Amino acid sequence: MRGFPEPEIVVSACLNLEPVRYNGKYVKDDFVLKLKKYSQFIPVCPEVEIGLGVPRDKIIVYKKEKNFYLYQPSQKIELTDKMIEFSEKFLNSLANIDGFLLKSKSPSCGLSGTVIYKDPDRKIYHSRGRGIFALKVVEKFPLLPAEDEKRLKNKEIKDHFLTRIFAICELRNLIKNLKGMDDLIKFHQRYKYLLMAHSQAKLKEMGRLIAGYNKKNLRDIVNRYRELFLIALKRKPSKGQHINVLEHILGHISDKLNKGEKEHFMELVEKYKKGFAELQTLKEILKSFAYRFKDDYIINQVYLEPYPEDLI
Repeated sequence: MRGFPEPEIVVSACLNLEPVRYNGKYVKDDFVLKLKKYSQFIPVCPEVEIGLGVPRDKIIVYKKEKNFYLYQPSQKIELTDKMIEFSEKFLNSLANIDGFLLKSKSPSCGLSGTVIYKDPDRKIYHSRGRGIFALKVVEKFPLLPAEDEKRLKNKEIKDHFLTRIFAICELRNLIKNLKGMDDLIKFHQRYKYLLMAHSQAKLKEMGRLIAGYNKKNLRDIVNRYRELFLIALKRKPSKGQHINVLEHILGHISDKLNKGEKEHFMELVEKYKKGFAELQTLKEILKSFAYRFKDDYIINQVYLEPYPEDLI
């Protein structure tokens, strides 16, 4: 198992077992608690931060024309300006951050499933969407991963989220400690197949960027590389993209495999395509081949182990 950095993640305080929900309770989620062992959590409860107590009367989101508002019906209090002011101040204070894990359906933190009304009295349903704090999160950090605990019950969404937060954290640490172009080249080599799975076009663009390096423009290249890296990882790979990468890795070591091994692996790829085999199984087989042949280039590919296996 390779070593992993600890991503810095803004997390809703109630998911961090802090009793700050409107009813004075918290939310216990096994995956969130497991992730905490491998991360640095930055807990926040926007509703408490704007002065609402615990417990408190419910607040709601409503939409009027094109704008969203936060309101407490029982007290007839408009809270929109307070929430926006806090959100902007808090988000602007984040110097090093790799992602967000927020409470689903919340009128402040909800990234999905938040009930939105057409009026402050909750008489007319409008739709489901995001809370006010969450709206500011995606506005301020459009390229960083942001999910809620409910969506992370989906295996593919969880895999994408974990891949991104650990990759972004590693890149952030690289940039912080960068000594020269060689460090970036080695990083790019290790991330080749992961980037290929997400976006071959961006992988090629990043390669051209590195190839155009001269000693005067290292910082410009690093800044542009980071932007392309985040854009590439935002796109969730399809099965077809994963299969393309698996076949590329197999091709790298195929001359060392016998006919039966190659045929067996391709049969598993076909089963994966049809939903009868797991991607992780195929990755493990490729890792075992790489270890057998002492192929450090493949062993060090982040694609085969993008985050701690305990979180799979």
